[in-house]
Amino acid sequence: MISMIRIDDRLVHGQVAVKWSKELGISRIVVVSDGIAQNEIQVSALKMAGPSGVKVAVLSLEKAIAILNDPRSEQLKILVVTNEPKYVAGLVPKLKEKPMLNMANYGRIGGSLSDKEKITETVYLSEEDKETLKEIFDAGYDFSYQPLPDDTPQSLKSLIGG
Repeated sequence: MISMIRIDDRLVHGQVAVKWSKELGISRIVVVSDGIAQNEIQVSALKMAGPSGVKVAVLSLEKAIAILNDPRSEQLKILVVTNEPKYVAGLVPKLKEKPMLNMANYGRIGGSLSDKEKITETVYLSEEDKETLKEIFDAGYDFSYQPLPDDTPQSLKSLIGG
């Protein structure tokens, strides 16, 4: 079972590895990124960043779809993390379940901030990001903007003004 899908530039880090993993009681973290899945050094680093007792897998989008839809995954509590909205847009329509979506700490790494709109203190979106998120919203999903489990969740769609 997918407990949550999170977009976060930092992927597996303190907030995900410690706070969210504990809050959600997960047993697996699945990082979805075609590029990172092909980089052995990044894969190794992400696997080492996982908390004790939680397995980390770094997968391409297509492999993630297959694994997350595998009946054996229903017995697990999985946190999916990616660093690009396009992977969520590619993933959610192909999943058997409708997981909770979360975004925080996105858009400050890579590219110029002057090309992005500041949505919150930790979310900056390009026009392309907004178009991708609109596709996800139009499919009946919303994201909670909630950096930490103790923070009050806010609708990302409302924050964007959509």
